Amino acid sequence: MERLLESLLFRMKSMRLLQEDEEDVYRFGLECLLLKVIHYSSYVAISCILHMTISILVSAIVLMPLRRKSGGFHARTRVGCYLFSCTIVVVVCLLNKIIFPLWLSIIILLMSNVIVVALAPIENENRILDRTERKIFRKQAIFILVIADVAIIISYMGNRVVSQWLLNGIAIAAQLTWLGKLQVKNN
Repeated sequence: MERLLESLLFRMKSMRLLQEDEEDVYRFGLECLLLKVIHYSSYVAISCILHMTISILVSAIVLMPLRRKSGGFHARTRVGCYLFSCTIVVVVCLLNKIIFPLWLSIIILLMSNVIVVALAPIENENRILDRTERKIFRKQAIFILVIADVAIIISYMGNRVVSQWLLNGIAIAAQLTWLGKLQVKNN
């Protein structure tokens, strides 16, 4: 990764696309971009291998924005983050192969809602929120949750499988929020 970054930065400097004093900013941006490409490429590969590409996309529609607003567990290293994230993708893909009975789906949905409403947002060392930001993130997390709940109910009437995939997105986001709370408490 470091070699690739150095090569890209060298080329950008030689083409006069960046100045010497801007190198740190570009290094950071390129590093973030490369990490995202590696992460998302791995997620797509995992979902293709497990033949669950559509299901993971449906779950991600809820999981990603809810996680962004509710916060939660974060690995301490880049490698840990990568491995943990890939594990979450595998777990979601495997969960998406199961259709829970209605009673269990209702319990999971209610418990997930309670966890997010009670705990969100969870801060970490990379995202410290002031009082106003906490209020905004909390409202946004609850708004996403309500929209997702409505989508689950509506999709249940038409396509129970899609409803389950959406539910799994909420459930995983709630678990990550809860784990984040435990992580903060133990630090």
